[in-house]
Amino acid sequence: MLELIVFASGGVLLVLEIVASRVLAPYFGNSVYVWGSLIGIFLAGLSLGYFIGGRAADRRPSPVLFSGLVFLAGILTVPIPLVARGVMEQIVLADVGPRAGPLSAATILFFLPTVVMGMVSPFAVRLRARTVATVGNVAGVLYALSTLGSIVGALVAAFVLINAFGVRSIVYGLGLVLMVMAALGLLAARRWAVAAAVLVIVAVAASGGTLARAGPVAPVVFVQDTVYHQISVSDEGRIRYLRLDNYWQSAIDLDEPARTVFRYSDYMHLPLLITPGAPDRPRRVAMIGLGGGTVPRRYVQDYPAVQVDVAELDPAVVATARRWFGLPATPRLRVTAQDGRIFLVRTANRYDIILLDAYLIDTIPFHLATREFFELAKSRLSPGGVVGSNIIGALDGPDSRLFRAIYKTFRAVFPTVYVFPVGYGAFSSPDTLRNIIIVGSREPLLSAEALRARVREWRGRITLEGFEETAATLYGAPIRTDDVPFLTDDHAPVDALIPRR
Repeated sequence: MLELIVFASGGVLLVLEIVASRVLAPYFGNSVYVWGSLIGIFLAGLSLGYFIGGRAADRRPSPVLFSGLVFLAGILTVPIPLVARGVMEQIVLADVGPRAGPLSAATILFFLPTVVMGMVSPFAVRLRARTVATVGNVAGVLYALSTLGSIVGALVAAFVLINAFGVRSIVYGLGLVLMVMAALGLLAARRWAVAAAVLVIVAVAASGGTLARAGPVAPVVFVQDTVYHQISVSDEGRIRYLRLDNYWQSAIDLDEPARTVFRYSDYMHLPLLITPGAPDRPRRVAMIGLGGGTVPRRYVQDYPAVQVDVAELDPAVVATARRWFGLPATPRLRVTAQDGRIFLVRTANRYDIILLDAYLIDTIPFHLATREFFELAKSRLSPGGVVGSNIIGALDGPDSRLFRAIYKTFRAVFPTVYVFPVGYGAFSSPDTLRNIIIVGSREPLLSAEALRARVREWRGRITLEGFEETAATLYGAPIRTDDVPFLTDDHAPVDALIPRR
């Protein structure tokens, strides 16, 4: 029984560590700071637990105390889903920064249960070892079992649990598993009454957990945890929003699905101005990142000759876009559930326009922001083709470093680069955080007047409301790049460049 408890506690520990990233993601994203905080806190908790557990076992090597530690670990784990939201909201309101935020949350939510779980293995070694001559063998076997449990837990969490259950249910279940293991340990120690009391507590906690897992309250109409995101769909009046973790991704007007809600999506049509022969010429468009499908749906609707191929990493996002946002099922709009870079590596197609909408305000897939990636995208363009990317940042000031680093890298690949800040006007500040569309081309630079002339020429053929004003936001001021890094696969510190909010 002791070996089973050690194995199970090792599995619970790794499941909790992996699922912890999904607990923090709705408020802090999935940045390297989140993972660094979790790994650091879990290792710190284990280290302290090993130390305390070893000392406690030498002083009182009791099977009952051992089972009590396992039970305590469960008791400390069960409330995490209940308190996590309040804790993280307070941390976000305190605005302690992108590093201290996830570190504080990880410490408050996960440090204590990890310390207690760390006490299990050294305590088990003390109980199982009979003589000094065999203690090394006993320690090796038990730590191997704990590590094997961790391996199984990591695989089960990544491949099964997160896809099948909600994060709250998983964490709650982990606490119950530890409490059941404690009851089994007490039964093995012939403490029948205490074991029965523990099982009663488990039964009560399990019934309470069923009530706690009741469906979401309106206006949230759909929630799903996936291996990549927490997806939520909410209705506010007649506007439906898609949220991935802690950021808004897409929105549609349920009464007028073609109407623009998030203005930046109109700007994703600006590459047409720079593509020779547009708006009649573009025949094939690729898009990396789907969200609710606002942009590719409008491309298919507005340009009858265009074939749109979309690469979206998370298949659950694809299903959500179809079910809740009306993504059309048409041969002209093909969606592949695949990483965007892998998609471009594997495709044999050449595209007139490649659109990139995979950068989020606090989650940047670095491999889609490097010179090597932009060179790959450029190699998949047809003659005269362009690459357009949506970036969240500022043109200047403290929140501009991410944009300026991506712009610097873009400029190294494309001889001509256009910058269109969303909603930028005569009274706008370059320091303001906003969506910025950059477009890279191999063709000679077109002046602002030439772009405006094309808009006038195509009036009536590009039906986006306010498209002329959109094109007029072309930014012509110099953009400083000497103080930001050049992004490559070898060195792309995008997390350190993310704007603070």
